[in-house]
Order: sequence, then C-alpha cells, then structure tokens
Amino acid sequence: MHNKEFASMNYEYYKIFNCVGKHKNITRAAEELYSSQPAVTRAIQKMEAELNCRLFVRTKSGVEFTHEGQTLYRYSSAACGQLDKAEEELRQAAGLNGGSVYIGATVTALHCFLFDFMDKFHRLYPNVRFKIRTDSSDKTIERLKSGSVDIAFVTTPCNAPKPLETVKIKTFRDVLIAGNLYAKLKDETLGFEDLKKYPFIGLTKGMQLRQFIDDNFAANGISVKPDIELDGADLIVPMVTHNRGLAFVPEGITAEAVDRGDIFKVNFTGDLPHRHVCVISNPRHVQSTASCELHKMIISSVK
Repeated sequence: MHNKEFASMNYEYYKIFNCVGKHKNITRAAEELYSSQPAVTRAIQKMEAELNCRLFVRTKSGVEFTHEGQTLYRYSSAACGQLDKAEEELRQAAGLNGGSVYIGATVTALHCFLFDFMDKFHRLYPNVRFKIRTDSSDKTIERLKSGSVDIAFVTTPCNAPKPLETVKIKTFRDVLIAGNLYAKLKDETLGFEDLKKYPFIGLTKGMQLRQFIDDNFAANGISVKPDIELDGADLIVPMVTHNRGLAFVPEGITAEAVDRGDIFKVNFTGDLPHRHVCVISNPRHVQSTASCELHKMIISSVK
C-alpha cells in the first residue's frame, strides 16, 4: 500500500468503518451517521480497495469482521474514541466551566466511593459532565487502556498492568447479609462452616468479588458453591431481599436496604480481609482539564 493511498483516507472513513464495526450492521450504522446505506457501503468498499484487503464479510444479520478488519478495528476504535473526546472537549467551554469526564467504574467502586466524591466535585464545578460506563474490573481496565475512558475506578483484587498507575483511595469490607425470612439469624453468629447450611448467592466465576470469596473459603478449608450466580454486585441485594439466600456484599451497597429493613447484616466470625477502591490512570493518554482536576482532587484527598 502506497503512502499516497493511505493518506487519502480521512477521519470520516474511519468513523464510518468503526460505526459499522460497532453495530455489525450497515443499515444501523447509516442511521446513526445520518447517512444512506449506499454511501456507507461505498466508503467501506473504498477503504477495502485502498487497503487491498476485505474488512467485512456479509452474514444473514449484517456483517462480521475479517481478520484484517478486526485488526484495524482494534487500533482505529481507540484512535477514533480519543478524537471524539477531543472534539467534544474543544466544543465545550474551556477549563472547568464545561467539558466531560469519561469514567469507567465497577458497581462496587461507584457505591463505596465515587457517588459521594462526584457530589463534592459537582458542587465545585457544576458545568462539568460525567459520562460513566460500568463493568467488571477487567473490562473497565481495558477501556482505560484503549482510551475510551479517562479514569477508572475498580476494587481489589485487580490487575492493572504498566504503564497504568494505580492508587488505593478507600478501604472497605464485605459483610454477610440475609433477608427477613432468616430473621432468626439476627441473634446468632455464623462462621465459615455454618454457611453450608444455607442457600448461598454469589457472582459468576471470574469476577473479582467471587474470586475473593472463593479464596477465603478455601483458606478456611471449605467449599461453598453458590445456589444462585449473578453477573453484577448490584444484583445481590435485591436477590437477598427476596430471600433467595445469604451473600457477601460490599458494605457500601447495603446501606439503603438495611435502613429500610429489607435485609440485615449477619454477625460473622470469619476474618475477611479488607479490600480497597482504587483509582487508575493512563499516563500515555492526554486528559481533559476536568478529568485531570478530578484525579488531582481524589489523590489529594487520600494523602
């Protein structure tokens, strides 16, 4: 491929390519881009001609990446995401009178730290907007690496590779909770071995809280297989409220349900280690003024 050919493809072509890749459907991409299906198709065909490879193959439901298309998408989606953020930042008022902070966070990090800190930040800079994506720790870290979020909030245990910078910003603990069907437990104290007697609710394998609980069970010589597995920590309290079993959950998620009397904390003699909320930043990506200020305030608050 000649440099002249590569240079002829401007940002708009990559924007179209990434939109098709996101939806795996040319019609939906055209709708999002306020364009026509033939125009989108022509743009993809032009890219394929200039790159001398196929980027998509048609399927019954739309399109799928070829190997080459997947490779291009992996790089171009991060670049386009950075450009979109830069354009929006420039369109907004300069400094801290506007702009957006793109945040990636786990549900636990939101409840145990971020909600309260956002209130503090908003009082100081009311015109700054937050755009928040919630997911698992691993996926949140991947978003930070790709540049689709400015700053990430996850909980330990987590694995953020270099050059990402991780700072522990708050300590919290996980508590054992139960619904009112198990009211008799209010006057009892349970240990690890006692958990075998009751239905147990946990997260799906591979999630950080599930691994943390499994490791502590193993360290105490027991194995408890969840009767119900969920894919989000925010789903545990509603399930316990409906008396489907006992569960461990970060204490910050329980407050409202405990105050309403929907659930209660069970006295537990097991020694679960404390965990931490961490803020993670990526020094290789340019940050907006607002995201830099948010990060600086957070780091200052824990020193």
